[in-house]
Parts: sequence; structure tokens; C-alpha cells
Amino acid sequence: MKKLSLLLIFCLSTLLIACNGKKKNEKESSKENTEVTATSKAKNDVDTGVGKNGEASSVNPAFVDQGGEEVNMENVIRAETAKYLAAETMISGPNKFRHERNGIDLDNQTVIRSNFDAIYSYAVYDVSGGLEISVPEYDLYQIVQVLDENSVTIGVVYPGETKSFTKDDLSYGDHVYLFMRTRPRTYDEKGMEEMRKRQDAVTVEAGSANPYGSEVKYDVESFNKLRGELIKRAITEGVIEEGFIDDIDDIKTPQYQMINTAGWAGLPAKHAYYFVVLPGDEGAKNGEHSSVTFEKPDLQYDRSAYWSITIYNEQGWVVTNPFNTNSTKAVPNEDGTITLNFNGGEDAINNIKVPKNWNALFRCYLPASVPSIIEYRKDFVKNHKVLTVK
Repeated sequence: MKKLSLLLIFCLSTLLIACNGKKKNEKESSKENTEVTATSKAKNDVDTGVGKNGEASSVNPAFVDQGGEEVNMENVIRAETAKYLAAETMISGPNKFRHERNGIDLDNQTVIRSNFDAIYSYAVYDVSGGLEISVPEYDLYQIVQVLDENSVTIGVVYPGETKSFTKDDLSYGDHVYLFMRTRPRTYDEKGMEEMRKRQDAVTVEAGSANPYGSEVKYDVESFNKLRGELIKRAITEGVIEEGFIDDIDDIKTPQYQMINTAGWAGLPAKHAYYFVVLPGDEGAKNGEHSSVTFEKPDLQYDRSAYWSITIYNEQGWVVTNPFNTNSTKAVPNEDGTITLNFNGGEDAINNIKVPKNWNALFRCYLPASVPSIIEYRKDFVKNHKVLTVK
């Protein structure tokens, strides 16, 4: 299977909790799940022991400087997951959603290669007494991803669905990490207010509320060392669809370890698929007018599936505007294909601005099938180059 270079480009915004997390004001909800509202100007910072690039320190309750369990290939992802569960518990406590309420501020980007497609919510829930998640009907993409302590996606709840989970569904432990993605209709205040209501409409009912605590204290030095090595390997060796799993029996070493350190909490391929798009010649690389034409990916559009492409600079930040497009915004050609222009000017169809040495991430939500989306990526990379317009 084709290796994916520049794997780190696909990393999701899970590192949002990696920087010193913000302590939020709690407020009561009429639903069973109390929320913690995230604000970019929170006054009280919480040091979660997770550095900007995901390194751990002994401030995180899952790690110690001395006497901890040495981290190896067998337990590194359990340690990685414990790090994030412990960090979110420090910020939010047990059984509470923490909602991001606004889109990403282009003037204050905190997460490298951010995903601008959806707004995120996070929580750590106790499953020992049972758990039920309900997502009301919605005509836009919204999901709650449920990860256990081995970073196994044990379920994804879509609009119109209610799913129940018990401890027997988990491959390890008593707690799950809930990662909710809610797509705004628009990014103006009207669209964002609708999105916030959709976040609040999701309900989670739990039969117990024991706070998460890692059963193991991991050695921080061996964790950071191995984690760094795995991320470096993932750049050239990683195969995304082999790393994110929904069954503990599907672990493929070292893909499971590489992919889940390079981009923890990514969705398994049947739920979402990601691949890199790069300039196809020197002119495109230098920011000259370039373009690409392609067939739209085969997705489950009847379930609010969509694709998007986002442009980053060489360091992984958004520095141009417009910097992205998606299947909702892009105007198709008469034959149904899509042509994207890069630095083509205001009159160019589906024009996106790019800097020199740019890179892009193509995200495909809800593929029709895993084999078909893998073939789509192979064909795109081989036969649909972004080339300078002569």
C-alpha cells in the first residue's frame, strides 16, 4: 500500500488540548450533560502537562519522572491516550462537554494545520454505569466519536442516532473520550449561533460519574523519546487507514503506534479519509497561477458527507484568504468535475490563494467504501497534478 509522505499534515485538532488548556466556567444545563464553555480569552490557565507538540511532563497525572512504567511499543498508545484523558479531566472534570464556540481565529492560530471544517467539543465520560449518546437529526455533518483507553473508536454517533455503550464495549478501562465535530452552515454569527444550538442539542446520559485516573503512571522520559521516534517515522512510513482502528484485533504494528502518535483521535477510514495534495511543478510551488481538475470523491452525500481542501504554508499555518473550499462551496463544471484554481485571480472559478511552498490537505468525510476512497487517492495523486496554467 502506498506510503503517505508528510503525514503530519493531516493531524487533527486534538492538540488543541495539548497546549496549556483553558480552565472554563461551568454552567448548569437542562440536559444530563453539563457543559464547560471554551473561550479564547479564559483568564485561568490549567497546565495539563501536555506541551504544544504533544510531549508530556510529569504535571500530567498519567506520568511521573521516576519510578514509572517504561513506555514501549506495547503501551505507548495507551500512554498517549491516558495523557489526553487526564488532560481533559483536569480542564473539564468528569462527564462534562467542553465546547469550542467559535471558528478558528486566523490572527491567533494555536493548532498547526488546523481543520476549519467543523467546530469541536470534548469530554471524558465514565462508562462503568452505562452510557447513552443521542444526536438529533441535522442536515449538516455532526458526529460524536467515542474512543476507549486504547484509542480504539468503539462507536461514532451520527445525526438521528442514539447509541448505548457499556464497559463490555471497551477494550480497556472504564472511561471514553468523546470527540464531537459540528459543521457550521456558515461562519457568520447566524451560522455560528445555529451551530452552538446543535452542540447543545446533543445529550449524553451516564449511569456513573467517576473521574478518570490512569491506572498506570508512565515514565515520562521513555514516553517522549519513543513518541518522537514514532512521529518521525510516520512522516515517511505511515499509512493512515491502517492506524486508526475500530476493533482492538485490527492493530497493525507499527502503523497503529505511528499514526496514533502523529494524529491522535483520527477517525477510521470508513468514517473519514485524509490525503496530502502538493504542487505538481515549480511554477505551482512558487505560487504562480495553477489548477487541478478532478472527479468528486464517492462519498455518502445522502448522510451529509462532504469533502474539503485547506491550504497551509510550509510551516503548517494558514496565511492566505480564501484558503479553502469544499463540496458545498465549490462550483462544478458542466460535466460534474471540479476545477480548483490557485492564485488565479477573482475571475478564476473556485479560486484559492496559496503562498510559496504550499501544501494542502484533502479531507473526505463518510467515504462510500474504504477500498474506493483508497483508489480515489491513488488516482488523484498520480493523475491529477496541480500544474501551472500556461
